[in-house]
Amino acid sequence: MTIHIKMLDGFDTHHIIEAVFKSFARALKTAVSTDNKNIDKIPSTKGVL
Repeated sequence: MTIHIKMLDGFDTHHIIEAVFKSFARALKTAVSTDNKNIDKIPSTKGVL
């Protein structure tokens, strides 16, 4: 996987890096989680099950 992060605002490098890692971790957690309502269906990125 390749990710590109663009800093749009901020000055403190520590806080910027911390925010990047936290937001990426939350997005990744959402992306790999299973949907218990549709456990027997093939997931779709188009919203169609």
